[in-house]
Amino acid sequence: MKYPFLWLVTVSLLLAIAVTPQAAPAAEKSPSISSIRLREGNGSVLLSAELDAQLNEELREAVRGGVPLTFRYRVRLTRRGSILGEKNLRTEELTHVLQYNPVKQIFLFSVDGYGPSETKETKDEEEAFWWMMNITDWPLYPLDQLQHRYRYKVRVMATLRSVELPSVLGYLFFFTTIFNTETGWEEVDFRY
Repeated sequence: MKYPFLWLVTVSLLLAIAVTPQAAPAAEKSPSISSIRLREGNGSVLLSAELDAQLNEELREAVRGGVPLTFRYRVRLTRRGSILGEKNLRTEELTHVLQYNPVKQIFLFSVDGYGPSETKETKDEEEAFWWMMNITDWPLYPLDQLQHRYRYKVRVMATLRSVELPSVLGYLFFFTTIFNTETGWEEVDFRY
């Protein structure tokens, strides 16, 4: 070796860096689907789910400034017990959008994927964010199409976005995202 001392110093520094404990960043809870509830109603299995996410003041201020907030929930229903594994019965995407109108001082909430699109409005910020973070009694699947003695699995996940720009602008202004994350899949089994 031409420079053994340099090689020894490099290896020593790398080992020191690898062994030195790193300061942990402030623990911020990542978003997750905290509960999935199923019940019968109107001839269907009705799904309710709750998103557990820390919406910081910066995000709330952006929404109050007119930045739309979009949560996309993906719901998947599968039937277990097949020789080939699970059979996918339904995959849907439910979209919740919250926007603040500073002129009227109201929060406009819209839902797409529940059948006909619906909109709600409120002056109460907490109520508006509650609507964003909850799926309530969504008709998942008709009861008469479920087969007895089979096991079913429902999976739910969410993608949270604060700003959605057209694709060309999204590449140019990639730094504009305030809140962009997704949860893992949460699942529940049931037998009919």
